[in-house]
Amino acid sequence: MTTQQPFSSSPRWLPLRLLAGGLAAAGMAYLFPHHPAPSATPDLWRLCTSSMIVLVISLLLALCIGLVVGLHARQWGSHAERLFAFLGRALACLPIVVLAWGFVSGCIGSLGWPVESLMPAPFPDTHASGRVWFAQALWLHLAPSLILALPLCGEMIHAVIMDGRVPQNLDFSLRARGVPASSRLWLHHFRQLLPLLRVRLQSLSLVAPVYLIIIEDALHFMGWGGWMAQSMHAADAQAIALGFATGAAMMSLLCATACLLPGSWQPSRGRVSTLASQPWLFWALGLLPLLSWSSLLWIPGLGLAALLSSSAGWLQAWNQAKARLPLEVSRAFGSSKEMTWRLHIAPVQRRMVASWLCSVSAQTLLGLAAACALQPRLIEKFAAPLASLYRPLAIASVQEASQTFSDPTALLQSGGGIALAALCLIQVSRILHPRLS
Repeated sequence: MTTQQPFSSSPRWLPLRLLAGGLAAAGMAYLFPHHPAPSATPDLWRLCTSSMIVLVISLLLALCIGLVVGLHARQWGSHAERLFAFLGRALACLPIVVLAWGFVSGCIGSLGWPVESLMPAPFPDTHASGRVWFAQALWLHLAPSLILALPLCGEMIHAVIMDGRVPQNLDFSLRARGVPASSRLWLHHFRQLLPLLRVRLQSLSLVAPVYLIIIEDALHFMGWGGWMAQSMHAADAQAIALGFATGAAMMSLLCATACLLPGSWQPSRGRVSTLASQPWLFWALGLLPLLSWSSLLWIPGLGLAALLSSSAGWLQAWNQAKARLPLEVSRAFGSSKEMTWRLHIAPVQRRMVASWLCSVSAQTLLGLAAACALQPRLIEKFAAPLASLYRPLAIASVQEASQTFSDPTALLQSGGGIALAALCLIQVSRILHPRLS
């Protein structure tokens, strides 16, 4: 869950940094041994265009729904804000593979609706027209867009409510000037939110392609994500390298488009911010299958990816907390450096490190769910309790897919358990996070 991390602004020239990072990751993947004969590459331009349409629709849906729900929750009071923020966190913690297969089972099995990528609707040649083609293409792209929009909506609802506390609250002064409540919310507060939402959209643009790989693989959608999932299944180093480069280009385009939102925010600086602004989860899921001993590195590798992705936000949170500590007052009263550290700095650092580790553990649990969906054989290397929890997510054969389609109870129970564990860790992280006045 990206919005659970403390707020951290994006660095300058983020699209160019993403392109450079994607090319570096592609070069690293290309160094691994690959097949002497290059695998057949389909029309990559068409695949990327289809996936970009899905990504844009999902991000726009998440932005609009998150704004409407978040601003209405602010209008309804603090209790509604806390409730909707918690629901947004819970929705964002659901594993994306559970949402994808739950959609397929519910849409086809329970409701009897068609999914164009799995069961194309047959039409006689006499009915073939532009409107029929447009309807098929629309539903073909809407199915993965709706699934992808669900976790992104949860992220955005949480971001609108929690990031609304970052800028200065002008509600009292606007009320004193006689500004109506609707204008205070939808004009002044909305304008304050726009620069923050741009940063959150850019962070979501780094995770949405990873979700899309799993969704397109489950729906058999012929896009960049489906092709990338096949390359990861086959551990094709050359195709994964090409996928890194094209994926970085798509992320760069999405981040550049997010810059069209009005408003300005001070960009972050430093190497930590540059490292944290890279799609580490995407790279980990692509590079780890290429290692011969990767079964021993999945959990620490995904944990390291979550650690690096959240490092800038937690560093900025620590700097803000340190600025509020009474260090100068303690030194003025004659305290030594050791006593100042023991009495003031160490307690805050312990709570912040514990909060950070709980958040990283929650993201590692969700990353393992994505890894099991893309690498089903990974489940054999897990210990018994972990394997029993993640086994329903590892759908490796047609028989397992048909069994999940007919009875998704085990999949939903597994996904619910993972989501509940991740949500509990996130709540513990929020409790441990120091809040200094």
